[in-house]
Amino acid sequence: MKIKEIFHKILCSTLSIFFRSKTVKHILKLNSKEKMLFLRKIIDENIKYHKSENNELIIKKPSLKFVEHYNQLPCTVETRKKRADLLEKNGYRDKEILLMGDDDLLCVELASRKFKYITVLDCDKSLLNKLKILTHDAKFPITFLHIDLYQGLPNYLSKLFSVICFDPPQNYYDLKIFLDCALKAVKHKNSSIYMMMNANAMGEIFTIRILNYLDVFGFKNTQKFEYFNCYPLNRGQSWLLNLMSYFTHNYHERKKGFKCLYYFTDCLEFKSMTQINDKVNKLEESQSNNQPSSHLSYPEYPVAFFIPFNKHHNKKI
Repeated sequence: MKIKEIFHKILCSTLSIFFRSKTVKHILKLNSKEKMLFLRKIIDENIKYHKSENNELIIKKPSLKFVEHYNQLPCTVETRKKRADLLEKNGYRDKEILLMGDDDLLCVELASRKFKYITVLDCDKSLLNKLKILTHDAKFPITFLHIDLYQGLPNYLSKLFSVICFDPPQNYYDLKIFLDCALKAVKHKNSSIYMMMNANAMGEIFTIRILNYLDVFGFKNTQKFEYFNCYPLNRGQSWLLNLMSYFTHNYHERKKGFKCLYYFTDCLEFKSMTQINDKVNKLEESQSNNQPSSHLSYPEYPVAFFIPFNKHHNKKI
């Protein structure tokens, strides 16, 4: 083991002692390979984001806290609009939507687009009051409920929602709690779940465990929008990532200059198997209805002519 790797391991073990955040502890405990991959991708994404002409101007938060109250890390306005675009594009304006935690103010954006049935759960009363003020003139009233998901989802919310969206703390323990509540609240038939998660931060073992868990309940991962969500960091969080960059980027890369001002997560879409099967059945039915009439004749070709595409292209996805 190289001296640099040994020092990195000692540093992470030492830092882990001083953090109460389960998310920071989780990331620091990743194995060396996973941690390096996570840090390099986050830092590289920061570099790309700074070069983008469309990124919004963010005033760096003065706080030195590594975790804000209630594990809140609000996303950018651009990200909020992207989430609303995704829900609107999928035709969810008339669906029952549950937002489990909304420090990102997504409900404000959805209300402005006249989404009809929105319910917001949060344990932060001050945030709920803020959201009520921001959406008081919405055409369709929003339901706000003060609920702590760590105490479990109330039974009266069971199987009521067609779409569930949540942005949980980035560690397996907390994410699993949110996931259990989502699976209890969702209707299951013809329903969708949108989960914001950085797969690299979660680690391969825990990511597979989460996907398998959802699979047991009949939900398949149908889309992954990589680095879909962007979150401005405060000074303490930014300082920690900048410190870690010394172990992931060489001197010449750092000499060019970059600062880790943002965190990123993917948007994972899960659909119920009943919804997927219904679409497959409709497609097969449509194809069968479009079969050529029997009175038409087509030239016959040797079977060898129809060689499957993947016989020549063995590229793995």
